[in-house]
Amino acid sequence: MFSKSLKTAAVFSALVVAAILPVKAADFPTRGIEFVAGYGPGGGHDTMLRSMAKIIRETKLVDASINVVNKPGGGGATSLGYLSSHAGDGHYLMAATSSFITTPLTADVGLSYKDFTPIARLGIDPTLLVVPSSSPIKSLDDIKNAGRVLNVAGGGRGQIEHIATIMVSEAMGVKLNFIPFQGDGEVASALLGGQVDFAMINPGAVSEFIKSGRMTAIAISTEERAEMFPDVPTFKEKGYDVVASVFRGVVAAKDIPAEAKAYLTDLVERLQATPEWKTQYLQPNGIIAGYLDADAFAAYLEQTNNIYQTNLSNLGLLKKN
Repeated sequence: MFSKSLKTAAVFSALVVAAILPVKAADFPTRGIEFVAGYGPGGGHDTMLRSMAKIIRETKLVDASINVVNKPGGGGATSLGYLSSHAGDGHYLMAATSSFITTPLTADVGLSYKDFTPIARLGIDPTLLVVPSSSPIKSLDDIKNAGRVLNVAGGGRGQIEHIATIMVSEAMGVKLNFIPFQGDGEVASALLGGQVDFAMINPGAVSEFIKSGRMTAIAISTEERAEMFPDVPTFKEKGYDVVASVFRGVVAAKDIPAEAKAYLTDLVERLQATPEWKTQYLQPNGIIAGYLDADAFAAYLEQTNNIYQTNLSNLGLLKKN
């Protein structure tokens, strides 16, 4: 009987200890989570991450603190290197858009999309062709009939804005001079400052300028008109076969613990399912909903990398090995 009592006590003690000790998943996070934007304030990366952080705080999805940091430079290369330096640490979540694919393909950064942990795709957004409202350019025909080489602002060399500009050039049969800038904020400033004739840019970066009347959107690169810009025609409906969109997702560092990946994927999945995500981020920024979980996003990145690699090769923009 004494032995049986000891066994019972041992079992009871083990259950009490198990109840007190946190499960392994609760070991993460051990500190605040850093959201990393590869471009400066006001750009698409920054806007998405700050919207995410705001909604997470407002809806109290997690208790962990969220801090957004900007690591601009090199068409996203600086942020790639920064996140890579934290391999194995799940406390970092980086915005991933087209530059996540194109920068490693066009510049010798020593990294590729395979060197990171896909967490989720959150949506896609098209490219807008915008001009200052005071511009003499009022339509795509004005660009085609300009009679001179027009200067075009956009993101880094080889990114979606560059590819879209080349597509416009080829579709119209005119020469355009693409000028790359570090982030959407710089692109908008260059356009408003009269440094360029028009810009190719994501809607989120210029929606407020359009609403305030400082910029005018001439065309959008979707198959059909976007819900947020119902009065802006597509290139296709104007007779130019230009369809080009940017994906928006988040990735973590390489080799993070399983519990960290599970925490981040669950957080992002719950975030994008909130009404606030639609009303505070998707709709105001003209983003088309397109959530993919970690596995589906990984497959999407591989497919997208192959597509970009082919197109950039045809354009002579691939880095030389």
